[in-house]
Amino acid sequence: MSRHLRTLRQCGLIEESHPEFDARVRIYSLRPEPMANLKLWLEETERLWAAQLLAFKAHLERAP
Repeated sequence: MSRHLRTLRQCGLIEESHPEFDARVRIYSLRPEPMANLKLWLEETERLWAAQLLAFKAHLERAP
């Protein structure tokens, strides 16, 4: 688990913080900026595939 968290932190997807009462405790949270970029990319990809699939469907319906 720690390897995965370290990789996510190094990629900038999560942040690590330590509460004042105990430095041994680590709190991880998602960073919103990379998630917003991912969401935009997924929306663009969804639009592309939706258009491609609609064109493919129309082609199949026209074929004898």
